[in-house]
Amino acid sequence: MTTKKHAEPTKVPEGRHVTKERSCIVCGKTAPKGELLRWIAVNGTVMPDWTQKFGGRSVYTCFSPKCLSGIYSVKRFNPAFCDNFAGFGVEKSQIFDFVRENARKSMEYYFNICISSGVLLKGQSLIADSARSGTEFSELFFAGDAAENTVSSVENALGIRGTGLSLKKEELGSLFDGREVSVFALKPSEQSKKLVFYMFLSGFFTHQEK
Repeated sequence: MTTKKHAEPTKVPEGRHVTKERSCIVCGKTAPKGELLRWIAVNGTVMPDWTQKFGGRSVYTCFSPKCLSGIYSVKRFNPAFCDNFAGFGVEKSQIFDFVRENARKSMEYYFNICISSGVLLKGQSLIADSARSGTEFSELFFAGDAAENTVSSVENALGIRGTGLSLKKEELGSLFDGREVSVFALKPSEQSKKLVFYMFLSGFFTHQEK
């Protein structure tokens, strides 16, 4: 009698991180859970869990307006998640405000993390000099009123295209030390990825119709 051999489980290389993925309950799209909004049920009330730290079963939605609105059309949830649905903790009319406000807070948090860890550099001269010294940058951002020659000069030094922001130099500077900022760049890191995610999420919902 031959003994059937079972395949060896796939091992994650040491030092590598497995990204947990979830599916949007509205559109079915699969994405890393950190890029989706988690919803939990507390005594029958379904509410968003921005920090994704509460225990228990959950469902997820994309951050797109269609999916955020779509969850409010779900008439009955899986009983394993919520067997006595009593409504939503955040009203449909308020969900875009909820996302925008929390995205802004998360953006400011990761701004501080990136600054303190040296992942974020600001200022035309410092960024250009660092790039010429061999520092690698993954993202480049400009204030909405940055001079064209500043934009082209830093882009040429880094060899990457920058992204213009709706914030003016004075507004951008308020995220730092209060002084005007025309340009900042990010080195590749998990923190910088998070910062970029919340920057775009915050800006995207700023102009959404409720």
